[in-house]
Amino acid sequence: MAKRNNRYKIVDKYMTYVLIADGAIFLLYLLFAGFGVLWGKVLFALLGLVVSALCLGFLYLTRELLRKRSLWMTAGAAAVIICILVSLICNIPSPKPIFNPAENDDNTAVYYIEA
Repeated sequence: MAKRNNRYKIVDKYMTYVLIADGAIFLLYLLFAGFGVLWGKVLFALLGLVVSALCLGFLYLTRELLRKRSLWMTAGAAAVIICILVSLICNIPSPKPIFNPAENDDNTAVYYIEA
């Protein structure tokens, strides 16, 4: 029993490091996407998706994917995958926004409040 608990502590420790690194990769993705650097956006999007998918695969192989004690690891890796995919689909952040309030014409609504 003690050996099993020790194994979980080791998995917990290293998955914490991996998820922190995965979060940093996601922040770098957002930074490159916001400034419009295409190679950085693609690189960090792929890296973030691969690392998160490997985390989920590792948790599945160790049978920790749906256990209550490991649910935070599953949620963290799945959240990064979902955030990157939604960001890629919606093209947010983007250096060229869909709606620019400075270029307002009669066919667009104004969503900002002037002070």
